[in-house]
Amino acid sequence: MPLKISLCDDEPHQISQMKTLLHEWSTNNNIEIETHEYGSAKQFLFDYESNACDLLLLDIEMTGLNGMELAKNLRSKGDLLPIVFVTGFSEYMSDGYDVEALHYLLKPVKKEKLFAVLDRYIAKCQTSSQLLLPCEDGTVRISEDTILYCEAMGKKTHLYLSDGRTLICTTGISKLTKELSSDFIPCHRSYLIHLRYIRSISKTAVTMDNGQELPLSRRLYEGVNRAFIDYYRGEQNDF
Repeated sequence: MPLKISLCDDEPHQISQMKTLLHEWSTNNNIEIETHEYGSAKQFLFDYESNACDLLLLDIEMTGLNGMELAKNLRSKGDLLPIVFVTGFSEYMSDGYDVEALHYLLKPVKKEKLFAVLDRYIAKCQTSSQLLLPCEDGTVRISEDTILYCEAMGKKTHLYLSDGRTLICTTGISKLTKELSSDFIPCHRSYLIHLRYIRSISKTAVTMDNGQELPLSRRLYEGVNRAFIDYYRGEQNDF
C-alpha cells in the first residue's frame, strides 16, 4: 500500500513545491506515495474521515481555521495522526509540543530538511515493535505503538488502540507485560499505560491523549511521574 501524505496549505505554490519534493524523495527511496492537497484546514477536516492519511504536512498561518487549531481539533478527538508543521514563523515551535508534532519545518523548506524528516518517519515506522497476540477472533499482529493502554479483565486483557478500536486479548496482563517494551508501565494493578500517549498526571489519575482518565496508585505515583518526565524530555531532544 502507498504511503498516504496530505498537504494542507492555503498557498498553491507552496503545495506545488512540496509535492515535487515529496515525489523526488519517493523516487530516491523507492517508496510509493499518494498525495492529497488541501487549501484550507476545513477542507482537510471535511475529507479526512472518509480519506484518512498516514502523515500530514500542515501550514500554521492559514485564513479561517489555522493549522495549530486544526492540530488541536484532531488531538481533542484522540486522533494521533503524525503532523509535520511547515511555516514561516518560528515562534510557534513551542506550541508544537502541545499537539505532539512529529517535526517543524521553516519556509522556504530545504530539500535536505524535509527528506531527513521523512526518513526519520519511515525509520520509526519500520522499527516499531510488532506483536503477535492471541485474541478472541484469532491471532492478531499489531504494532505496540498503536496501543494506548491495557486493562486487565479477569484472565483476559483489553487493548485500547489509537484508532479507537479495542482488542480483547486472551493473554493475562502479567504475561503481556513481559512482551511489551519499557515504554509501557503500570499505573495501577489493572492497567498498563503507554508513556507516549499520556497527556497529564495528577496524584490520583493519569489522563491519556484520548481523554480517558485512568486510576493512579499512590505507591506508583513517583515512578510513573518520573518515567513520564524522562520520556517527554527525550521526545523534546528528538524534536
